[in-house]
Amino acid sequence: MTNKSRPARPQTGAKGRRLLAAAAAVLSLCCLVAAPARANGGQNGRPAAGHPPHQSPPAVAGKEIEIDGLKVTLPDLALLDQEGRKVRFYSDLIKGKVVVLTFFYTSCHYVCTMQGTVFSKLQSLLGERLGKSVFLISVTTDPVTDSPRRLKAWGERYQVKPGWTLVTGEEAEMNKLLPQFTGSRAGKGMHGAVTFIGDDRKGVWVSTGGVPAPEDLFDAAVAMSQDAAGTTRPASPHGRGHLRLSRGAPRTGRLSRSGPRRGGGRLKEVVAVR
Repeated sequence: MTNKSRPARPQTGAKGRRLLAAAAAVLSLCCLVAAPARANGGQNGRPAAGHPPHQSPPAVAGKEIEIDGLKVTLPDLALLDQEGRKVRFYSDLIKGKVVVLTFFYTSCHYVCTMQGTVFSKLQSLLGERLGKSVFLISVTTDPVTDSPRRLKAWGERYQVKPGWTLVTGEEAEMNKLLPQFTGSRAGKGMHGAVTFIGDDRKGVWVSTGGVPAPEDLFDAAVAMSQDAAGTTRPASPHGRGHLRLSRGAPRTGRLSRSGPRRGGGRLKEVVAVR
């Protein structure tokens, strides 16, 4: 009778136990490597939906102000200036500054040309104050057409100097800003002229409708910058009367002047909601 060969028995000695322990260790290591991928969304190292791997820090929320009894938000939109540089509307252009703000578009040949002329004269009146204690901002209402290159070409007609910034942006972003200040969404067409003067440090804002004289804007902007700096306000150098801020109710007031005033704008003082 021939003896049939029997299969070898599993090793149960010390050597077998060492092999089993090694296999268990390898299995545990594989589980540890796979766990982070599952935690981040699973397959092939791709993050799960709704969990971007590296989110950029959120923009500053901006600031809420009140103009003529209406609450308005200065959003911190990502925009482009006339040099193509990225700027934030609130944190880069307005925060902590005295600003003169207006709205225009480059293919406008009536009101916007007058606004450009007024700002050009205003920057000359400001002299060394421009870009130091007072800043000018012109925001296009036609971002689809007005690229940084078109803004720069428009600015060259008015000898734009450092301290006067022209801005454009994506249409969807601009529509978060424009209706609050102009009453309309982005686009061309007939529009009224409106200018805002604000001191972000003290939360005081002044609005003017129409096209004011550059001397009026100069007096108001310089008065705000001197108030913010705590310096004595001199009489107007333009023979237009001494500019003063008079307050009535605790949250409202009127910007008045002792001498005659020209220009189509009426200045109203408002106080921001802090």
